Amino acid sequence: MTYLLTDLGQEVTKPTMCNDNSGAVTISNQASLNANTKHIEISYQYVRDMVVKKLIELRQVGTSDMIADVLTKPMGIKKIQVILKQLHLKNQGGVLGSKGVGK
Repeated sequence: MTYLLTDLGQEVTKPTMCNDNSGAVTISNQASLNANTKHIEISYQYVRDMVVKKLIELRQVGTSDMIADVLTKPMGIKKIQVILKQLHLKNQGGVLGSKGVGK
């Protein structure tokens, strides 16, 4: 995606991945594995490698601030409205009911 956007003349900034798991953030920000993290399979080291290479930034956020939750969890209308605002989106045509989605 980065190469495509660059070819199209778009400025590309380093993406930030937000995570609410402090252990995952800590492990991913470590440059090398230690005795406590050796059991993690190589296939799960992709994010850590991207952080070490400074291609992405990993940041811990509180569970209540996870914008991606709108895609994975049932939630009420007020929380959905907050997330839509954070994503700079609007509820066009009354798509959201009075109770929210998944409830």
